[in-house]
Amino acid sequence: MSPFISIVIPFYGTADPVLLQRCLDSIRQQGMEEGSYEIIVADDNGKGLGGARNQGIRQATGTYLMFVDADDYLFPNLSYCFSYLLKYTPDICSFQMCEVNRAGVIPQSFNYKWEVYESGAEYMSKNNFMGTAWRHFFSRSFLNIHGLAFAESCFHEDEDFVAKAYCLASTTLITDYPVYAYFRSSSSIIHERALQVRLKRLNDFRGMLYRVRNLLCSLESDEKIIPMQVKALRRRLNFLTIDYIRQMRRNKCGVGEINHRMSILKAEGLLPLSDEWYSWKYGLVYPVVNAYTRLFI
Repeated sequence: MSPFISIVIPFYGTADPVLLQRCLDSIRQQGMEEGSYEIIVADDNGKGLGGARNQGIRQATGTYLMFVDADDYLFPNLSYCFSYLLKYTPDICSFQMCEVNRAGVIPQSFNYKWEVYESGAEYMSKNNFMGTAWRHFFSRSFLNIHGLAFAESCFHEDEDFVAKAYCLASTTLITDYPVYAYFRSSSSIIHERALQVRLKRLNDFRGMLYRVRNLLCSLESDEKIIPMQVKALRRRLNFLTIDYIRQMRRNKCGVGEINHRMSILKAEGLLPLSDEWYSWKYGLVYPVVNAYTRLFI
């Protein structure tokens, strides 16, 4: 009998084994029945998080699949979500994460919301969200049918994977129920500030934008186009482009480098940004970015 949930943990040979053990303990102490879940600790084989996650997808046998980074952990009562997964059988279920800086922190309980969307594209067309793989349950059959896989040997491999998943998903379930404890560690690769790493992160983010853009172009040229998918992916691409510009500032790029990188975005058709009113925050940002593009790029 196959397990209901496969939990994939990418693990680098240099990762902290103490944090990995905490992660494993948080899963094993959920009280789930033996055989109802499986844990797959996947090595990256030099291909980064994307390579490790792809290996985990290939090995998984569960109905649903989730990703947990080795330095993070799960809050208790994960199985609370299972009844909703069984009831709605979504392709994707997005849950809440809480940032923690020590073990044992559990969010206070309140009335949790569960929203059902007919498609992932419907949700993505109306919402901005954190595009991390570890905030979701994914139907394994859904991933396999569409051949969804992570880009390898790069940063920001989550973003286009999640965007494509939402674009293609049918029933999508969104909840604010807290499942995932994101542990902010100073040793995490996310906080690496070496120049070479910072430049790679920026270049990989741009590569991710191209992958999302290419997916959008393929949808627009498809005779069986679904307008909602195009609408959703256009929205997501505009928000990700803004995130890339923020990444430039966050990584302390000078004016010359910012202008150079924005000129590449313009040449690739990612700038100027759409003048659609996606949200009030977007409405504040896009006129500034477009004005700067016209004046200096």
